[in-house]
Amino acid sequence: RAGGAVELAAAALLVAGAVMGSLIPLGLGWLAAWWSPRLSRREAKWAVAVVPGTVAAAALVWLWGRTEGRWGEPVAKGALGEAITASWPWALRAAAVASALYLLWRARRPKG
Repeated sequence: RAGGAVELAAAALLVAGAVMGSLIPLGLGWLAAWWSPRLSRREAKWAVAVVPGTVAAAALVWLWGRTEGRWGEPVAKGALGEAITASWPWALRAAAVASALYLLWRARRPKG
């Protein structure tokens, strides 16, 4: 079974927004996920808040590790703002793709 049309459309919008780097399809994708008739309120919150929030937290941990010299290219003193500016578009794209994967997973379950 392919799943719900709203979830599939939301996932497609999220992937398209991630590929194009456009906020409009991302916002529309997350709105569609939030208002999906097949998702429970809990699943919608996971798709729109928990999954992207987890990606954002991972991005912050990555930046923290760079400032501490633990991994990746070290962030120079006073350049954290530049590092955040450079990394937030990629974190946003990763959050969109993660939400799309979650939606595809939930769309595959039988209705009912």
